[in-house]
Amino acid sequence: MKWTRYILILIMIYLVCSARTCNEDEETNASREEKYIMNLKDSVKHVFMSDSLTDQLLRAYEVTALEKLNDFADYMRIFSDTTLDLKFRQHAAELVKGLFISDKIELYSRSKIYPEPDFNTLEFLLDYGLSEGISCWINPLQITVSNPFVRKNDSTFIGNLSFINKCVPLRRKDTSEIKSRELVIDIYLVKKLRSFGIDQIRVWDVYLGDIK
Repeated sequence: MKWTRYILILIMIYLVCSARTCNEDEETNASREEKYIMNLKDSVKHVFMSDSLTDQLLRAYEVTALEKLNDFADYMRIFSDTTLDLKFRQHAAELVKGLFISDKIELYSRSKIYPEPDFNTLEFLLDYGLSEGISCWINPLQITVSNPFVRKNDSTFIGNLSFINKCVPLRRKDTSEIKSRELVIDIYLVKKLRSFGIDQIRVWDVYLGDIK
């Protein structure tokens, strides 16, 4: 999500600057517009397409992974609530899938996350949740980078986060005990093909992985 914000900021800057050329002749304006567009693309490519990532960029991507873990908790709260409209919950489930490297990721600590049985992958969790609902949602606390990103190959970095998971009952009347456990989640930084206008470019993006 950070790369999208960055592009939007660059576009806004471009629009402000190009507005100053309203009184100039069309040829000059077209030339300046083309130059801004080229600079915009070059800026995006420099930050998000570079094969070599600085330590500063890797740390920034780790912060993005932390934010996506919190997004996962927010989407699961919506997805797990059977009192909400099914289409709304289905959309939340799709958003959850988009956060993970695959819907086949393993939930090794499923008994530590949810009391419901019969699922050990994200795919099973989503199927079960849509049909039956889930009694509580995760609330990740004290999230830290336990293993920073390290390069696995030319297009992938791997690491993991540790956090305290608090299982919070969805319904306020539920008086069941709220349990807190320490968990670890794998994180990935992967270079994938993305659409940018009419062009397609390979950019870095962050994904969540197995929960242990």
